[in-house]
Amino acid sequence: MRYNRLTLSILFCLASTLNPQLSLPANASVKSEGIEIPAEFADMYAGTTERFTFELASANEQVSVELNSTPTSASLNAASIGRVEQYLTRYEINKASIVEILTAMKRISTSSLCQGKVSECSLMPERYAFTYDFEQKHLTLFVNVGLIDSHKRLKTFHDATNTQYGAINSINLNYHYFSDGGSSMIARDETLVGLKYGAIKSSIYADTASDKFEVEQLSYDIESGYHRFQIGHFKYGYEQNSTAFMDLSGGYSQDVINYSSSKNLIDGGKQNNRRLFYILPNKGRIEVYRDGHLIYSQNVDAGQQSIAFRELPYGSYAATIVVVSAGREILRERQQIVNNSAFSLNKGEYDYSFSAGVLNDRYEDMGDALDDQNASLKLLQEKLGYRVDMEALGDGFINSGKDALPYEHVFERYREARNLQLDSNNFVEGKASYQITDSIMLGGRVLSNSDTTLAEVGYKQSINDASTAQLKYASFSNGSQFFSADANFYNIGVGYERFDSADSDYGLDNYMLSNSGYERLNVNLSSNILGGQGYLLYVNNKVDVDNAPAQFVDQSNYWSVSAGYSHSFIADSTINFSATFQGGESFGLNDDWYAGILWSVPLSGSWSASSSVSVSEQGVDEFRNSVAHDVQFGDTLSMNNELGITYNGTDIDRNMSSDLSSNISYNGEHIMADTYAYISSDGTSSVSTSLNSTQVLSAKGELYFTSQKSDAYIIVDADNQGGEDSHRGLLSVYNENTLSYNENIDREDTVIPVDKFKAFNVRLDTDSSNYISEQSHEAAGYSLPGTVIALDIDLVKIKTFISSFDDVNNKAISQVECSGEGCVDVEKVEEGVFKISVIAGSDYQLVSQNQTCVTPTLDRDSTYIVNTGNNYCLPGLDSEDAFTFASDNQLAPVVIDGNEYYFVGVFTNDAESMKTGRQLKGVGLSVITRTVGQRRYVYATNESVLTAQQARLLNELSLYAKRLMKQDNFANNWN
Repeated sequence: MRYNRLTLSILFCLASTLNPQLSLPANASVKSEGIEIPAEFADMYAGTTERFTFELASANEQVSVELNSTPTSASLNAASIGRVEQYLTRYEINKASIVEILTAMKRISTSSLCQGKVSECSLMPERYAFTYDFEQKHLTLFVNVGLIDSHKRLKTFHDATNTQYGAINSINLNYHYFSDGGSSMIARDETLVGLKYGAIKSSIYADTASDKFEVEQLSYDIESGYHRFQIGHFKYGYEQNSTAFMDLSGGYSQDVINYSSSKNLIDGGKQNNRRLFYILPNKGRIEVYRDGHLIYSQNVDAGQQSIAFRELPYGSYAATIVVVSAGREILRERQQIVNNSAFSLNKGEYDYSFSAGVLNDRYEDMGDALDDQNASLKLLQEKLGYRVDMEALGDGFINSGKDALPYEHVFERYREARNLQLDSNNFVEGKASYQITDSIMLGGRVLSNSDTTLAEVGYKQSINDASTAQLKYASFSNGSQFFSADANFYNIGVGYERFDSADSDYGLDNYMLSNSGYERLNVNLSSNILGGQGYLLYVNNKVDVDNAPAQFVDQSNYWSVSAGYSHSFIADSTINFSATFQGGESFGLNDDWYAGILWSVPLSGSWSASSSVSVSEQGVDEFRNSVAHDVQFGDTLSMNNELGITYNGTDIDRNMSSDLSSNISYNGEHIMADTYAYISSDGTSSVSTSLNSTQVLSAKGELYFTSQKSDAYIIVDADNQGGEDSHRGLLSVYNENTLSYNENIDREDTVIPVDKFKAFNVRLDTDSSNYISEQSHEAAGYSLPGTVIALDIDLVKIKTFISSFDDVNNKAISQVECSGEGCVDVEKVEEGVFKISVIAGSDYQLVSQNQTCVTPTLDRDSTYIVNTGNNYCLPGLDSEDAFTFASDNQLAPVVIDGNEYYFVGVFTNDAESMKTGRQLKGVGLSVITRTVGQRRYVYATNESVLTAQQARLLNELSLYAKRLMKQDNFANNWN
């Protein structure tokens, strides 16, 4: 080790300088790794057995081992061989390599590959290497990936029994109002009830605009070891394991029983990092709909914005993206969402899934809505992507861009959908996936409803965590075929689907995919270009009109291209370019395009200005200038108000309007809410608002509120008994020994959302606070769905003060101890000075060699360390021995340094103290008074034997003083 050798060299040089004989003969020294060690240092290299921490580099766990160590090398103690072998086995080091490593540990030293400080070395050895840190007592092993057994299956499953179960309810409310389209309220309530074995989950959706009230999910889910069982109703499908990548496009409602394999109790899968990007000309709102159901909504600022796939519900489906700004809908497009790749397998492993159930008719929820044309406009818009212009409805038409369609004809086609039903709704399904290599997975699937059978094969390639590709091919027994390809390479995502419908008869293929054949291509990418951020979104959906059935068609010809680029500009400003081209049935006979430029300039810390221009085929549609002001109210509430002036219209008829918009966001401890409001001088107005809150019920029946949604929580209830000092301490949460949460808390209830299927440990460190607790400061658990890991701790106030203590002879006290339930800590600062921590209000007593140490009255509510000044440790104050009498019934003296002291008593009244002093002096006794706070401690001394008169007076005074002491416990007093 470089630093050990350098240290020894310096020591040796110094020693040689002071004593030249040390550099003499070799027989007066020893050798270690080629270094001549002076005999005086030989004992250091004789080797001693010490405990070291041992870790595999990058592992999340360490073990403690015994090494026979010297400053430069070590060997593994035989008692620790088994521990090291088990540790390496857990991290899948192959058996032959473990034997080789254990043999090498008979002689351990730092590898020559290590450059610089030992503790900071990071090695890439051909097989394995060590770094040995003698000072820190730490040993690290680096191994090459070739030593890891990738075929080995890790079968250590967490216990599926949930001993810390609770109930979690999340509610989401969305309110919409448009001056030309009425208002609506959309609500979704999701409940997860954890049980000792498994969990129950429900999701209820309601929409006042369509009078819809629907149970999206009601299910029971239980896992144990490698097995998972699910039963219930799922409107949009459900997750099982890695076989989920075989799901076709879209979700379908089913009542099902499923038995599958699962690795959830080993690990929790990966996150999907794909995103969709947009640029907004003004502040507004992004909403995502799935089959007419709102699944995502969020206020956004002007400029470049994005939606992460992982924020959307599970599944593979076509979603409608709606962007609202300036009181109107400025963009509506369909995007394919692939969000079912959260599971993975190791090489040689497999997953399976078996299901049986009933397929629910897809269009049974349309019946009532279709009887009312106005109520079904929203349904029409979401299903086909039509843009509905409410002003055109008075003429009986739906405005679709350039042209108008008679909506009576469209509604009639929707009514025909009621007759689209399967001949048999019962089905059985089997799926399997196999990890053939570290990066390639194969899958197969068979589903049958007795009339038609689906056979499917799939291929999935994982290049790294940010790059995947998958191919699927499905064939139906009636001749229909489906093919899809989806690739995600860093910031590039490409999806392709093709469905060839064999005939016009409604069957299983149409139920699962579409009533007509179609071809769909989606491309989304983002990239840093010339120092700026650019994106491109493309979707093209084509309907096979030649083979389309006469009945209701649930697809439309539609294409859209959106591109944007954002770059910093002069004076710390940002300039954004965006363009959108759209066409197809939703836009009549002609295509539509528009583009815009947005320039945002910061004026000050909270003020900004922006200017935008929007153009289309008609020319300049809109020119807008605005100024905005950001206001922050504490850490939870923010508001952005924008005042704008807009010029719009054609060259012939151009008008000016002014508008005011407000974007309000509240992210509190219990509720998360945002509101976008817009009003214009042209009469246009709109309001969109959402509210989210989650309620967590622990197994003890205690209810907590949080704004953060999750399937599992850690609850820390730190009750400080109403103390004025709000700081409770440092709260830390560890996930598999990795710190995942760290915060100094100043509230009683802390609700922490955690990922499901993870092991957690939570600890409240009160060392930094003025509180202490005799209860456990930590709790641990495994986060199954519905788990509520609780740490309930009652805190009591700690009072810390500093005091110097002298004895009755004014000599500094060298040692102070604390006794009693109120004691926390006594720290010696310097000779005669001590820092003392005690529990406020609890009994304690400070003593020093049978002397009681007294201080002034303490304020139990004070949050600061108090310097109480100079105080005393005095003899004879113990409540049991304060007044002891000799066999002749005379007061016994206390002997200190050969001198006798008679404790007379403690007084808080000056007159009484002075009177007693005069009496003692009157009989020839010397008086010593020590004052602490409001109390005076009186002692009498005498160089000879007490006379009868002196003894009688001392006895009389002691009886009076004893009554005072019983009334006032002066050893530990609080106000």
